[in-house]
Amino acid sequence: MTAVERTCWPVALLGVSISAFGAYLQFKLPPILPSFLASYPHSNNVAAWFMSIFALVGLLASAPLGRLVERHVLGLALGLGLGIAALGILIGLAAPQSAPLMLLARGLEGLTFAIFAVIGPVIANSATARRDLGLVTGLIAAWIPIGQLLAGGLALAGADWHALWLINLALMLPIIAMAWWYRPWLGTVKRPAGTGHLTKTHPGLFIGAGLFLLWSLQFFAFMTWLTKYLTGELHLSATAAILAYLTPVIVVMTCNIATGWALAHGVKFLPLLFAGLLSQSFVWLTAPWLDGIVGLLMLVVFGIGAGIAPACFFHLPHKLDGVSAGPKAYGVLMTGRNSGVFLGPILMAWLFQGNLGWHGAAFVIAGISLVAALLSLTLAPRLRVP
Repeated sequence: MTAVERTCWPVALLGVSISAFGAYLQFKLPPILPSFLASYPHSNNVAAWFMSIFALVGLLASAPLGRLVERHVLGLALGLGLGIAALGILIGLAAPQSAPLMLLARGLEGLTFAIFAVIGPVIANSATARRDLGLVTGLIAAWIPIGQLLAGGLALAGADWHALWLINLALMLPIIAMAWWYRPWLGTVKRPAGTGHLTKTHPGLFIGAGLFLLWSLQFFAFMTWLTKYLTGELHLSATAAILAYLTPVIVVMTCNIATGWALAHGVKFLPLLFAGLLSQSFVWLTAPWLDGIVGLLMLVVFGIGAGIAPACFFHLPHKLDGVSAGPKAYGVLMTGRNSGVFLGPILMAWLFQGNLGWHGAAFVIAGISLVAALLSLTLAPRLRVP
């Protein structure tokens, strides 16, 4: 099939919504993590696994899912993902005190996350004309902060963990309705407005997956434990901690979309990616001495970098010769991302509970971010010349 000539915005937004639903599945936990652990006293290591199990499942499933979706209809994958998510949510509601059952529940949710992380961008890209690719890329990249903001906003409004899980079930209804309305579109996998078929994995995708790994490691280490750090180390109230948690998320979402717009209007891809990664390294280096207004400003700087980088990662398939932004390409990239999400919360828990403490952990993560910035420069000879 040829690329679409005019963007079908409802289908593009359905793709974004599907991915954002997956993000809500994962990120409904961090805003209420302190109160959840107060009610059900799982250890910090077990709590880290409540997040990292998503990444472990995604790490194992993303690339195979990309190949499967390439050959099968998107509607089937969407229905399967929703069914698996419903089962995981119900198990979690039934047995929050049981670590094995909560891990099973979160693992099932993680499988849905892996499915939706692949098919969401594919659905959105399939409905997008070339001239709108940058903007849609920014919207696709915003799927994580959209899910985070929804969960965090509900927590601020007073929703406890039970309500967040039940709302997760309710969110399936509009997705099902939209998917049913546009089911003819989802019946086949349309080729996006890319530059060819992915007959073999492009070296640039491997580099992109490695960068996504390093970026995700530091970002999800930060976002998973931020409320715990703010309440436990800085002694903020639960409400203040959630507000501080949401500050970089709002900036991330805004910068996701702004980055997509900038890419669509001729801003150079590689300098933008390098600047985003380098800014996060700087924030981690200065973090141990920051508090008050300056600390809040650096959260904004962190959010800017964290908004630029993923938008660039999701746009990368459009910048590589011989690659289409289809399921296989996103399967490779999401394998890298999920590797970082798997390692980040566990690494941070191990570092801050060891001799390094919170401050030493920040320096280690700063080094990881710096390596990512330098590694991004190796993409230069592999990018398609406009």
